[in-house]
Amino acid sequence: MLTVLGAVLPLFATILAGAGLARWRRLGDAAVGALNTYVVWLALPALLFDFVAEADWASLDQPGFAIVFGGSAFGIFALSWFASPWLTGRRQSLAHRSLEALTAGYANTAFMGIPLAATLLGPAGLAAAVIASLVTVCALFALSVTLVEVDRGRGGPRGQVLRRTVGAVARNPIVAAPVAGVLWAVSGLALPAPVSALLKMLGGSATPVALVTIGMFLVQPSGRAGTRELTTALVLKLVGQPLLVAALLLVVPLDHIHAAAALLLAALPTGTGPFMAARLYGEEVTLAARATLIGTVLSVGSVSVLAWWVG
Repeated sequence: MLTVLGAVLPLFATILAGAGLARWRRLGDAAVGALNTYVVWLALPALLFDFVAEADWASLDQPGFAIVFGGSAFGIFALSWFASPWLTGRRQSLAHRSLEALTAGYANTAFMGIPLAATLLGPAGLAAAVIASLVTVCALFALSVTLVEVDRGRGGPRGQVLRRTVGAVARNPIVAAPVAGVLWAVSGLALPAPVSALLKMLGGSATPVALVTIGMFLVQPSGRAGTRELTTALVLKLVGQPLLVAALLLVVPLDHIHAAAALLLAALPTGTGPFMAARLYGEEVTLAARATLIGTVLSVGSVSVLAWWVG
């Protein structure tokens, strides 16, 4: 319990700090937008590039774990995407459904998962959390962004729509940064020390600034998140994803440490990525913010029980 509290309380406290700052200084929507722009266009790309370019790829050679965790993340994404119109009883845009699905499937594997897995499961758990972060922050996020851009690029000849969509996705810094990191890693070159230090400095600010931004947004007058959509996202994230991992482990058996890591990481609450994407595109912002806050609070109990069980 103490280990989980140590990982959750800083997240919750940072969100509250953002809410208090917005109340005290009477900061409006413009401040929220400016901070989110900083995270999306500078801090998070720096974090992703550095994360991928300097990764120890030999220790990340765990295809079974990647299949199990990745299958659960994309499975929950697909389940939410297909179920959303049925649950709400109305037609929804492709962008709306993809951002809602991202909220349901995007686990906080980096800021919360890495310290938890490393503490409870050692070096193998740390490597598993890094793999999960690459799957979540890079692949799942890229899929959601691509679907949003496809929706926004509709209209006109098919070839023109395709070129416009590919160009928009390629220019998105959150997609381009990890791709550039992979290319750098393949080159075999080491990052110059000043560049590495700069990337770590910028990247280290991504999560806390995003959490402050969520807190600031939550105290602004904003649209309400539908109770049904919010409940669905929370249930899929905190219950559905670990259950899907358990089912996948029957098909792709892993050793104890990697099976435990997959279950633990899948049970983590929604991270900050969906809020940043929602804020960038101006859709599903309230849902993403509330799912992050409420999921973080609820995860204290659920993740504590799971950590005790897998330990």
